[in-house]
Amino acid sequence: PGVCDVDVCLAKDPLRYHPPKRDIEEHLAGNLCRCTGYRPIIDAFQVFSRTNDALYTNGSSILSNGEFVCPSTGKPCSCKANGQDCEGSPEILKPVSYNEVDGTAYTDKELIFPPELLMRKSTSLSLTGSNGLRWYRPLKLQDIFDLKTRYPDAKLVVGNTEVGIETRLKSFHYPVLIHVAHIPELNKLTVKNDGLEIGAAVKLSELAKVLKIAVDQHATYQTSSCRSILEQLKWFAGTQIRNVGSVGGNICTASPISDLNPLWMAARAKFCISDSKGNMRNCEAEKFFLGYRKVDLAANEILLSVFLPWNTEHEYVKEFKQSHRRDDDIAIVNAGMRVCLEEKDKKWVVADASIAYGGVAPFSFSSVQTKNFLIGKRWDQELLQSALKVLEQDVVLKENAPGGMVEFR
Repeated sequence: PGVCDVDVCLAKDPLRYHPPKRDIEEHLAGNLCRCTGYRPIIDAFQVFSRTNDALYTNGSSILSNGEFVCPSTGKPCSCKANGQDCEGSPEILKPVSYNEVDGTAYTDKELIFPPELLMRKSTSLSLTGSNGLRWYRPLKLQDIFDLKTRYPDAKLVVGNTEVGIETRLKSFHYPVLIHVAHIPELNKLTVKNDGLEIGAAVKLSELAKVLKIAVDQHATYQTSSCRSILEQLKWFAGTQIRNVGSVGGNICTASPISDLNPLWMAARAKFCISDSKGNMRNCEAEKFFLGYRKVDLAANEILLSVFLPWNTEHEYVKEFKQSHRRDDDIAIVNAGMRVCLEEKDKKWVVADASIAYGGVAPFSFSSVQTKNFLIGKRWDQELLQSALKVLEQDVVLKENAPGGMVEFR
């Protein structure tokens, strides 16, 4: 899942394709352990992101004294002037065989995704494992409800990024797992006039792609929520996790330190929920999280999609995350914040606001008192200082709160 165009280009011809430094760091993330000398490896790869090709062009490779700078060694030499290969240049190796069996035949060819896998049709699966484990892969939405009727306690999985940790590292046992990644209704990503509809099984990396397109194609003020979610996704786990983890899985796991749930709450997102009879209801994200790992879903219901509305003019959404490390680390505290301003008597006043935190309660927490205090007041530094005092009363952590670092949080 971590392989992408950048990885292919780096492996095939890094001097032909110059990825940005951020791309190099992102695609090495998750492939290297920090204790193996992470920084030197990243520094070594940075040469491939160079933007100055001076040493590899005829005009700018000559020093003021007339000497030629060798592209292989970076030092003055006479190889160019003599029309000879430089002694410092490594011998150019060519494939010894061009038959279709020898892998060297693909040296000069583009790597593509295997067509056989692109053409392959998915089929429903039913597998059994050790300790009575049953694993299902349905292809229709109704099949999920049928399985849920037979197994009310079954776990729905997409990337298995949370359940896998629980079963392998925490000794949890879930007898029945239902893999829902192939349900068409759960994989829809629809751009509408009033917002973006996101299927519950949509991968986080796919969500990021669509959000970037939305940002490019819509007015800046309409995509404040999109840009905040994109920024938060940069620091959400690693590339491999984002390639398999789903939007709905992260929501329904209801982790108290979820990076995205506070943003869904602040951005006025609505969750579309369906039951086994096809009845649907909408639940505001702000009211969906009821307690520690507890959400507003009945046993016969599933999360179908998320609706993210476009922002209005003078409405701003901002993300926040504090962790031990910036890359690939869980949050100590995170937040999603939104404010909508309106002009009155030539002064900006708070018309509406939302503030949601993670890491300060057993579930993603909406700071209602602070929100109500902000609304109707003039937007200035004095309001900020007054709101911080209200927030101290709104967000209360006991000294023995799980996770420690109470004062810091």
